[in-house]
Amino acid sequence: MFEYALSGFFIALAIGLTGVGAGTLTAPLLILLGLDPAKAVGSALSFSAFVKFPAFVFHALYKNIDYKTLFLMLSGGVPGVLLGSFLLSFLSHEKGLKNVLFLIIGFTILLSIALNLFTTLRNKRLDLTRYRFLLPFACFFIGIEVGFTSAGAGALGMVLLLYFTRLEPSRAVGVDIAFGLACSSLGSLFHFLGSNINPEVFIPMSFGGLLGVWLGTHLTRKINPKPIRVLISFLLLLVAINLINRGINHG
Repeated sequence: MFEYALSGFFIALAIGLTGVGAGTLTAPLLILLGLDPAKAVGSALSFSAFVKFPAFVFHALYKNIDYKTLFLMLSGGVPGVLLGSFLLSFLSHEKGLKNVLFLIIGFTILLSIALNLFTTLRNKRLDLTRYRFLLPFACFFIGIEVGFTSAGAGALGMVLLLYFTRLEPSRAVGVDIAFGLACSSLGSLFHFLGSNINPEVFIPMSFGGLLGVWLGTHLTRKINPKPIRVLISFLLLLVAINLINRGINHG
């Protein structure tokens, strides 16, 4: 139980500092700790929803959420999450599922790092707002990944908001958190109905996560978050390489 609380604390600390980590790190960690893939994804989605809810409340109070953009994203994301969750439940007894999850999550991390690096080096947002109508279509595929692996909503959703909208960064973060919360909540409900959530994992992780999120958001006000984000991106790169290696070599 202690290792789950500690894991929840450090993952939520990364979320508080960077906004990324809930779905990307939790499911693979739980699989490595011995949970079967379906229960790992279900528990990861529940944990993600739990730690993102307080952040959503704060952003809503500060009016940092553009609901028109959020509903546009959810129109594609909601059916995607349901489809992804169904696929995971349908394939939950397949022998190679663990390796498939490792590969998908690993490549998702690499893609998000590459896109964020591109944005940073370019030092200017890529303007794709004329293709805004593609948001539901793109979010449908993100939703599938969230339901199937628990990863993608935060990292890939933020990239879409930076490229396909003109929202200022604080409002983009607010919409991204709300989108991730909605997808995680819906996915966790689906997995709860399918008995794919382990309370002995979810509860201690959530208590550790609350402390981690509080500390992470507090630290961003006291220190420069950029070096920490670079460090976490480097650690995520190592995680991605490890997951892809496991997915390929343990098939």
